[in-house]
Amino acid sequence: MRIDFERLAALKTDVRGNTLMLFAFSLLPLMGMIGGALDMSRAYLVKSRLQNACDAAVLGGRRAMSASTFDTPARDAANRFFNLNFASGQYGTTALTMAYDVGNDMIVHGKAGVVVTTTIMKIFGFASIPLEATCDAQLQLPNSDIMFVLDTTLSMAETNTGDSQSKIAALRQAVTDFYTTLNNAQSPASQVRYGFVPYSSTVNVGLLLKRDWMVDNAEYQSREQDGYVDTPGSTQGATNTTNSNYSNWSGGRTETQQIVPSEQCVAPANENYKDNTTWSAWTPANSLPRSRTGTQVLNGTTYSKSLNNGVCTITKVVYVDYTRTFTQTETANPNAGQQNAASRTYYWNYKKISYPVGLVKGSNASGLMAGGSATLMLGNGFTAKSINWGNASQGACIEERKTLRPSETGTAYDLDVDLVPSPSNPETQWRPFLPDLVWARSVTNYNTTGSAGITGWQFDPVTHNSNNFVALSSFKDDFAACPSAARKLAAIRTTTEISDLKTYLKNLAPRGRTYHDIGMLWGLRLMSAEGLFASENAASASGGNIARNLIFMTDGDTETNIADYDAYGLAALDRRRTPLNRLPTKSEQDGIVEDRLSRLCTVAKEKKNITVWVIAFGTSLTSLLSDCASPNRAYQADNAAELNTTFADIAARISQLRVTH
Repeated sequence: MRIDFERLAALKTDVRGNTLMLFAFSLLPLMGMIGGALDMSRAYLVKSRLQNACDAAVLGGRRAMSASTFDTPARDAANRFFNLNFASGQYGTTALTMAYDVGNDMIVHGKAGVVVTTTIMKIFGFASIPLEATCDAQLQLPNSDIMFVLDTTLSMAETNTGDSQSKIAALRQAVTDFYTTLNNAQSPASQVRYGFVPYSSTVNVGLLLKRDWMVDNAEYQSREQDGYVDTPGSTQGATNTTNSNYSNWSGGRTETQQIVPSEQCVAPANENYKDNTTWSAWTPANSLPRSRTGTQVLNGTTYSKSLNNGVCTITKVVYVDYTRTFTQTETANPNAGQQNAASRTYYWNYKKISYPVGLVKGSNASGLMAGGSATLMLGNGFTAKSINWGNASQGACIEERKTLRPSETGTAYDLDVDLVPSPSNPETQWRPFLPDLVWARSVTNYNTTGSAGITGWQFDPVTHNSNNFVALSSFKDDFAACPSAARKLAAIRTTTEISDLKTYLKNLAPRGRTYHDIGMLWGLRLMSAEGLFASENAASASGGNIARNLIFMTDGDTETNIADYDAYGLAALDRRRTPLNRLPTKSEQDGIVEDRLSRLCTVAKEKKNITVWVIAFGTSLTSLLSDCASPNRAYQADNAAELNTTFADIAARISQLRVTH
């Protein structure tokens, strides 16, 4: 072979094949760069989607929480939001996980994980990329005022179908959990205050008022002494008769009890009830002392009622030949022919009477009402009667200031939420609620169903020799009810304040009937930024704005009674909201209450910038209630569990639900 040294020399300097060689040497690094970029780009996409899904999950779970419990419904809601945002196997991923943790601060912590399978990087030994996302959801509460206007009428002592506790007990727990939720969401820099207005036929706000806001004299449907007449006693007879030696009862007696709606606590009439006594012959027949045997037999059915702590119990007793015997003895009367003591008949003038009520204002260096008592000769038999106001047993309920009847002109001071009373104008001031001063003139029986069943009303003054006209002081659970005391807006942060709140809720007592307007009226007065308490409510302590929320909860429709002594006096006789020339009707009064509630709800939403939340608890959400609420803020809760869920939802919506990483 002949070697061509010239060509070898030319090849030595020829570079035309270098590109191919260089490409071959750089191919693997180039594939690593491009493949890595593609796989990492997909990993970044998966990471972003995973973070979004994690955020959505904790938000959904936190909103679904009932009070402080991350229970099964909350976890299911969280997983539902997670799966909607990141499906298993999406983007070619595997090993998808999502875990939650909730501490005492009620922050929902989430941790999501997934594995991305690589495409090109696997040839370099990187077959998968594990990814992780963490997320937190918490409530952050701005400056807020929250006023609870709570129906605490007699029906709140009843129990909803399927529940094991009364409505008032369920309310206590729901409000406690609501507070816990918001308290955990509150930052140290924010101001959150809570107020309460329990209502029935009036409200217990007297000790929150200044002395100058209460009248010094007020008229009440009362009575005054008109003298007495003594009637000589009768002459005593020749014999005295006594009964003794009663046997035990025998025969049939069956007793059953039934809980009935408390606002209609009336016992039915007895059915075929007979109490008969038959007698044996006297022994001896014609001389004293002598005795005989009586045989008493009961047959038929009796009914009686009992109203205790807001619970009305009707007791039914059926008698079948229910029998006992006893001995009746007749002896000679050693005082035969003597005259018995004279009897005294007392006469009263029943009419509207003006009383100086300054005595029950009490004295307080702060200028606030303090409560007090007075002693007046109003007891039966012209005896002393204590008139109390402002203490724990009597309460400090009020009568409203001047209002207008239909078609009247002038100023309805009661509907002016912000008007501060003028001491020189009693029409702008409130009056103490004093059932101890009030009698239902010419009415002798309140134990009947409905307004129409209570009869005998006499509008004009009456002079009478009877102590039996109905005294409203005898009906402080229903016809003259004073609910639990209202509380002004105040922060609740310390251990002592939280304990006081629990004690306050525990002591809420069901009384009276359902007058929605008086509760809403005072809820607005106590939280208004321009009215009676403007200096306290206009701005937060730091000067910041305040989000104002009013939570109105009721368990029933409007329920008035013309026999009630309410925030406008004894309705059947005072007639401050109805025509003077006739008795009002229940439907008329119900309509007035509902009309005023609607007008006050409009004031709250349109003039006061207050968000109104309405809850119908164990009752239907009527158009009256739903229209009262701000948009999308009306609820129907049929039982205790739904009430708790409702309060939890309101708490979450009042707070600002946020995601933190």
